[in-house]
Order: sequence, then structure tokens, then C-alpha cells
Amino acid sequence: MSTVTLTTRRVLRKADLREANERLILNLIRQTPDISRSDLVRVTGFSASSVSLIVNRLVRRGWVREIRPESNLQTGRPPVALRLDADSMLAIGVEISHERTRVAVADLDGRILRQKSLPWHTSANVFLGRLRTAIQAEAAACGEGKVLGVGVALPGTIRRDTGRVTAAESLGWFDIDVNGELARRSKFPFYYDNNAKLAATAERWYRKPGSPEIKDYVFITAQGGLGTGVVIDGRILHGADGEASEFGHTLLYADGRKCICGNSGCWEEYASDRALVRIYREKEKMPDNSAAVAPSAEEIVRLARSGDPLALAALSEVAHSLSLGFVNLIYALNPEAIIVGDCLAEAWDLIETEVWDGLRQRLPQRYLSRITIAPEQLGGDSILMGAVANVLSHYFTTFDHQRDGQVRGEVTFVSAE
Repeated sequence: MSTVTLTTRRVLRKADLREANERLILNLIRQTPDISRSDLVRVTGFSASSVSLIVNRLVRRGWVREIRPESNLQTGRPPVALRLDADSMLAIGVEISHERTRVAVADLDGRILRQKSLPWHTSANVFLGRLRTAIQAEAAACGEGKVLGVGVALPGTIRRDTGRVTAAESLGWFDIDVNGELARRSKFPFYYDNNAKLAATAERWYRKPGSPEIKDYVFITAQGGLGTGVVIDGRILHGADGEASEFGHTLLYADGRKCICGNSGCWEEYASDRALVRIYREKEKMPDNSAAVAPSAEEIVRLARSGDPLALAALSEVAHSLSLGFVNLIYALNPEAIIVGDCLAEAWDLIETEVWDGLRQRLPQRYLSRITIAPEQLGGDSILMGAVANVLSHYFTTFDHQRDGQVRGEVTFVSAE
């Protein structure tokens, strides 16, 4: 019995190593289109024969294409370039929120090929049933066997291993078996995570070629509340139960406004999209029970751009509170960058000066001199793209380069064969 067990473990380990090495090579080709086999040998430290074995397998599988440039008599025969065949497999990304639920199909490069929106429904069962139908329809349109998986992003805390929502206060969901509803009778895997964490993932996953790499940063979402995705040394901070980095529910004012989480004075009650709408309503003297519909956060930003004094004043209050929360983030985490999304990104040029003024009043210069604060680079799609990246990341092993050009990662690559 012991001999059988040991043999099985040895075979599995070899298969795991082969798969990990394939995914590493695949990711290098994804990140560096037109890379050659000799470049892969230099970067990975693998032997030329090992690289050829892996590349040949990927070509036969249809994931990689070889581009043979025309020969030049003066320069000799140029190397064969390798490119990802982005259409060979597809990923489905799902973004769930009150304001906007979307289902998107993306290729291996992360390009959105098509997407559709779903209206919100107060019944979790009804909503998830409709969402399951939409996912299945998109998967069927992709073709048999072409979907790698489905990535799902939602606010609040969800168990990534089981797909069960522990608490998503802004949705009114508690102890909801999301995976049990969405993955029923599906032939492909589902991957789940918090929306802010996935937005942070997207910022790193889809960074533009040649742009400086960031490894320690915070992504701020402002969609139905204030979410924070924290990246430390290139890794998303999840914590023991997946509830780490909930800075939106850290206290800004001990005796402040009641938050939907049950506490009082939470940061998101003063610096989120919800806060912006509330502050604008107050300035318009619109009572909470008024039948009049207040403009959305995005509409308030547009009003501010047109010079509306109440919208500008509301944004100013949010900027002040945003700055206070940033001080806490910077002292606690010492990030190299803070990235803002959603309505905060849309209004960043209007609030940037006030945010920085607040930081200069409260932080030593040594902190201010090395931090960058900027809007998201994906134009409002960071959460959705993060959901897609959550699927792709299971098929592309990521890595970092050391100064000597060798690969450093979580996996020890013993043999590429």
C-alpha cells in the first residue's frame, strides 16, 4: 500500500511540474508577443530542448502560433516569433452589483469580445437563476469545449473555495450559496473573489508593456460602498478568511453615521459613491423619503464638470474624507501607489488637488515623495477585467524577474519536461 501511494505521488508531482512550466512559458508568450525560443531559454534558464518540448506541445494544442518572418540575406535567418493564439480558448467574466451586473466573454489576451447587462432583482434566487441562464447562453455561443472557466466578482466576503457569500451587505446577501446556483450542470470551473481585490488584480495583470511594475499598492472601488484591494509584494492580501483589507469599514468618526455593516462612522459612509449621492441630496435639501430621484454618483460628477455648485461642494466633501482614509492607508501599508476606480476615477481631476492638500497636512514628506495616486487604467472595467483575469491566472503561471534575468516565483521549476 505504501509503495503504491509513493509511486502515485511521484507521478502527480512530475505532472504538476510539467503543467506549471507550460503555464510559465505560456505567460511569457502572453506578456511578450513575438518572443523567440532562444529568448525563452535565456529568461527561464531552461535548456533549449526543454523549451522546445513545451512550445511544441503548446503549438499542437493550438494555444500558440509560430510566426516565421521572411529571411534577409544580409542579416541571416531571423528567429521564429511566438504568439498566443488568443481565440483558441475563451474566459467568461461576471461583475455583480446593484448598479451594474455584466457578463462578458474575453479571449486569452483579456480582450472583451462581447458583453451583456442584467437588471438587478431583490430576490437572490431569482437574480442568480437569471444570471446562470445568461452565463450558459454565452458559454454555448462560445462553442463546445472553448470556455476555460467563469470568474465572478462581487462586493463583500465570499469563500473563494466554495463560492458561498458570507456577507455582501450592499447586496443584502448573507450566507448565500452563489456557486450552487451559478455552477449547476456546468462543464467548466467557476472562480470567485471580492470585486476590489479583483480590480487590484486587473491593474497588475493588464499593465501596459514597458510600464513600470508596481508590487505594493491599493485599489479603491466606489461602487455601492468603498472597497479596497491591497497588493503586497505582488500578492493580493486575503487574510485568514478572505476578509482582509476591508478598509472601507475602518472608523473615520467614532460617533459617525450608521453604516450598512452595522457599525458607525465607517470610511465608506463619507467617501464612496453612496456618500456622494447622500451629500448631494442633503445640499439639495431632498429628504430621505422624497419621491424625487437623486442623480447617480456619475451624474453628479457630470454636473460638477458643468459647474454645478452643489455637485462641486459634494465632491469637495468626499475628497476631504477620501484624503483622511488615504492617510490611514499610507501609514498602515506604505504602498507605492493608490489607484482609484469608478466615480472617483471619473472625478479625479476635480478632486486631486484637495486630496493632496489633505495629505500634505497630515503626512511627513518622506511618505509624500514616493507615493503615486492615479485613476484606474481600464476605464471603469477593472472589476470585470479582474474577473476575467481570475480565470486566466489559473492557466498562466506568473513570475518575477531577478536582476540576473532568471525566474523567481512560487513554484520551483525542477524539470521542464
